[in-house]
This record gives sequence, C-alpha cells and structure tokens, in this order.
Amino acid sequence: MKTVLQLGKWQFRINWLIACCVLMTVALLINLGFWQLGRAQEKRDLQRAMLERLEEAPLPLAAVRPRQGPLTEEQGQQLENLGVTATGHYWNEASFVVSFQFFQGAPGYELITPFELEDTGEFVLVSRGWVTPGPGADGMPYVPAVEGEQTLRAQLHVPPAVAGTSQVEGEGWPLRFRYLDINRASALMQRPLLPWVLRLAPEQAGVFARHWPAVTVNTRMHIQYALQWFGMALVVLVVSFLMSSNFLALRQQARRARD
Repeated sequence: MKTVLQLGKWQFRINWLIACCVLMTVALLINLGFWQLGRAQEKRDLQRAMLERLEEAPLPLAAVRPRQGPLTEEQGQQLENLGVTATGHYWNEASFVVSFQFFQGAPGYELITPFELEDTGEFVLVSRGWVTPGPGADGMPYVPAVEGEQTLRAQLHVPPAVAGTSQVEGEGWPLRFRYLDINRASALMQRPLLPWVLRLAPEQAGVFARHWPAVTVNTRMHIQYALQWFGMALVVLVVSFLMSSNFLALRQQARRARD
C-alpha cells in the first residue's frame, strides 16, 4: 500500500510496509547504540569499585568465599583486586612460570609459586611478579626459595577460564604455561588449589617486579561501536528520506534555475 503526501512543493511517496521496516531497523540500531553506552558505563562503575577496593583494609584470606571453582563472571568481578592477608609457607618444591610476559618492554615470565595456608592447610597460587629468562637453552628462570613462615599481603586475581587442557612445557620444576590454568596446576601438584591467585603487594616476601596492569578499563571500543550504530541509523533515515521524497528533483530544478 502506497500513499503520496503533498506539502507545498514537497512530495513524499510512502510505502507503509517499507516504512515499518525502516522504523524497526532504525529503532534496533539506536537500541544497539544505547546498549554499547550502557556497557561503557558498567565498565566505568566497575573501575570505580575496584579503585575503592584498593583503599579498603585487607581481609583474612580464610574469610573469602567462594573457595571452590569454577567461578561465575559475577563472582570473579566481585573478588578481583580484593585486598587480603595470608599466613603460611611457600611450597618451594613446585613453581610455574607463564611465558610471554613483558615488563618495561622486556620479555620474561610471570613467576607463580604455591603457598600453603597455615590455618586451613589449603594451597593457593601466589604470583610473585615478572622475572627475566634464565641463561639456559630453555630460558627457564632461576626460582629462589622463600623459607619460613610468611604473612603476605596481596590482591586477589581471578584468571580467565582456559578451554581444554593447557599445554605444559618443561621436564622439571618450574613448569611453563602459555596461559595460567589453575585446574591443570592443581593436577600437576596433586593438591587442590583455591580458585584464585594472590598478586603480591610491594615489599612482600618473594616478590619480584610487579608487572600487572593498573586498575583501568577500556571504554573506547564501546563508545566507537555506539557511534557506529547511531551513524548507521542516521544513514538509514537519510537514504529513506531521499528515496521517498522529491528532494533530489527539487535540487536539480534549483540548480538549473541558477544556471
């Protein structure tokens, strides 16, 4: 069904089926744009919550819940960067390194050493920071032992879930991961592990260079996507206006009149 509207010299030819499709498309594109803006605001709120968490007094690690994985995304966000304290002993018999880690532009490894909690006997992985490759052909770094009872101050980190079985390199400790896999590390240690990692605070026993990224979130991508969706909605409206009106014909007439 088509309708022709005449408004002075302006003429609009409306196909109501096409018009409905255009309006639905524009509404969808605008909704996607606002959804991206909402995602950007969620990340800003998350960053603010993380920064506030850094100023809170640390909790005893024994009070942290849940203590079994896998964790949901919401649980991981709630625990990320939570300040904690833990007392126990480093399990120096076994350490892991995560390859392709960089600090100040130099390649190296992230050193991970298990830690046995004194009060519960549980094991948790402790990220001791960035270390340089060793002099051997395999590049494995030297891992100095930390003896005696230690009380650590750290922040919780929930590593991303790893699909499948992680490949492990090395014939002896430390073993090398491409991506840290807590479940695989637990199987290799033959010990259950808590489902998070402790990132040591400065001046803690066993800490090296703290190469972890600052508490920042990237909202630029969401803003760019929102602008793209809004831009596409505007393009659809402009093209629909040009195709359904006599705007181009009037412009040609005005040009010929000037000439």
